[in-house]
Order: sequence, then structure tokens, then C-alpha cells
Amino acid sequence: MSVHALLAGLTTVDVIHAVDHVPDPNIKVTSTAHVMAAGGPATNAAVALAALESIATTLGAGAGTQGGLGSTDGGGFGSDEGGAVTLLTAVGRGVTSDLVRADLDAAGVTLIDATALPAGEIGDLPPALSSILEHPGGRMVASTNARLQVDVDTAAADLERALAAHGEPQVVLVDGHNPALAECVLLVGVTHPDAVGPRPGDGGGAGGQAGTEASDEDGPCPDLASGDPFAMLEAKPAHLRVLDGGSWKPWFVPLLGLVDVAVVSADFCPPLLDFPTGPAVADFLRGFGITRTVRTRGDRAVEWFWGAGSGTVQVPGVEAVSTLGAGDIFHGAFCWALATLPDRGRDLQDPSAVIAFASRVAAASTTSFGTRAWREDPLVRDTVSDWLGHLGS
Repeated sequence: MSVHALLAGLTTVDVIHAVDHVPDPNIKVTSTAHVMAAGGPATNAAVALAALESIATTLGAGAGTQGGLGSTDGGGFGSDEGGAVTLLTAVGRGVTSDLVRADLDAAGVTLIDATALPAGEIGDLPPALSSILEHPGGRMVASTNARLQVDVDTAAADLERALAAHGEPQVVLVDGHNPALAECVLLVGVTHPDAVGPRPGDGGGAGGQAGTEASDEDGPCPDLASGDPFAMLEAKPAHLRVLDGGSWKPWFVPLLGLVDVAVVSADFCPPLLDFPTGPAVADFLRGFGITRTVRTRGDRAVEWFWGAGSGTVQVPGVEAVSTLGAGDIFHGAFCWALATLPDRGRDLQDPSAVIAFASRVAAASTTSFGTRAWREDPLVRDTVSDWLGHLGS
């Protein structure tokens, strides 16, 4: 069985320029390199997942891999068609939206566009846009967050069709930027007689009505607050549900009880904490039932708190050219590695090997400019090969 990864979150159009000096104000500067591509936390992670699955498939994974990729029948790593990466997001309508669709299609990502279309004649509905200028002193970013309306009922129906085509996911990732869409995928595979709210497969949306705002100011989904919410929280799917917690967002609160693994950055500072430390953040999340926390800290060792255990994993040292998107790529690699485990990572006691794999992929991504070139790096291919060897050992 091949990996089917399901993600939900923000999609942007990233316009990235590199310059060889810190630009002066009011002076036009010529870039030394540029990239225009789909971006956003969940989107970059989806591209990473698709790239790693493609590499693994070309390496002929599955021949002798025992129970890989979440298989329960001892099947191998890949199939003739490879795996599937499904992204639930909103990309809008218009020229820039078409660019996003083409880019994701080329990257091997299946797009479920949840954009709500207004009645009557439809003009351009542009996606979020990020303009990024990288220079030797750092980077400057101007961006918009999720502002498109989403139709969750239609998205749930499209998601049901994707699940019918690709099967249940081996891993789910949300970045939280579209809370209603995040709830939709977090409830996939939750089958409890007292579960609250419609889920994909039930013929309705999850946590919202058609035309609900996809902006970051969304409040909690109504269905999460009605009936017996503990029924949903106690019911667990067969796969792990991962949160990309780059920074704390108030609308995370109603979603945290549906998360199994939190991968957070050093900037993730929940309320009540004056200063975030690994143990303090892990304890805070444990209060929501999240007993698996991974905390990245740039080029410093990654901290992990997993069940009753904890530890650190060193990050590979590289000559970094650009760290743009490295955290998102870490999340994608982390999820892909979890999905390849025979139990989909649910019985994993020590995540050190998974973290080390994701760190190697993310580190390799920083040695090239942009968010796409790293996929051709031989080091990434070697890293995937080593991981497959680890699975077979």
C-alpha cells in the first residue's frame, strides 16, 4: 500500500526574489534568482510529501519492506501508481489561482478547492499572496492570510470522493489557517456512535456552512460546541493527526483535542506562558490530550516529548543558502516518515529516527534557493534510501 496523506490549510502564491546585498530604501534592485510557486505551510508540506513519495517509488520501495506505509497486510512501499497527497484548501478563481493549480498538479498534489463561489457572475477571487525578498541580512515578507470564503459542505463531498479513490489516509496534517477545513480532515476516520457533527462520508460538511469565512479570525466551529464533545475527542482514527504549530493562534483551542501530534516551533507560545520552553509547551498541550510534542528550534537540536519520554535530536550542519519553507518541509517529511511505519506511528515509543529523517530533509532544503529545487538534491534521495533501509532492518 502506498502513502495517502491528507492535509488542510493555507495556500498562497509565493513570489520569491534573492538579492546579493541588503537593499537600500527607494532604490530599485535586480534579483539574482526568483521563484513563483504555490506556498503556505500545509501546501509546502504537501509538496514535500509528494516529492518523498515519488522518490521512494522510483527507488522501488516495497520489495521486501515489511508492512510499510501503514500497510496492515504486509504489503510493500509503493504501487504502480504511487501514493497520493490530497490538499484541502481554498485557491480562488482567476489567473493566479490557475498558477497554483498548475504548480500543485506538477508537484503531484491532488487539490480539493473549497472556495465558495458567490451567486451570479464570478470575477477574480485571488488567493493569498506572499512577496518575499531574501538578502544576506535576512528576509523581508509581505503577505495576506486566508481571506477567501470556503464552502465546507462541497469540500466534504469532494473529500469523500478523494477518500473513495485513494483510501483512508495514513497521516493527516493541518496548519490551522482554515479552521473549518482543519476540522473537516481531523474528523476523517472518527467513527464513534456519539460523534458530533457531520463528517466526510456522512453527506454533510464538518464544522461550518457553505460560505463560511476562511479568514484567520474564524471562531470555533458550531458542531464542536454542541452535543457531547467528549465523544469526538475520545474517538481516535487509525492514523495520526499532526498539527503544524508555527505560532500560537487563538482559534487552535477547539481543534487541539482532535490532534495527536503537535510539531511546534520555538515561536509557539500559548497563552499563560510568559516565555515558551519545551517542557512548558509540552505540558500545556498535554492538558488538551496531546501527549506527543516535537519542538523545532532552527539550527539547534529538536526537542521531543513523547508519552512519558523526552529527548533531543541534533540538526545536521549545512551551509544554508535559504531557510525559507524549511519548517514546512520538515513537517511534510515528518508526516511521510510516520505514514511509512507499519502501525502508522501510533505505537511509536521514541520518535528520534523520524525526527532525524525529517531534519536531514529540511537541512538539505536550505542548501538551495526557493521552495522547490531541493527535491532534485541527491542528498534527499540518499536520505529516503537510508530511511527505507531503516524500515527494512
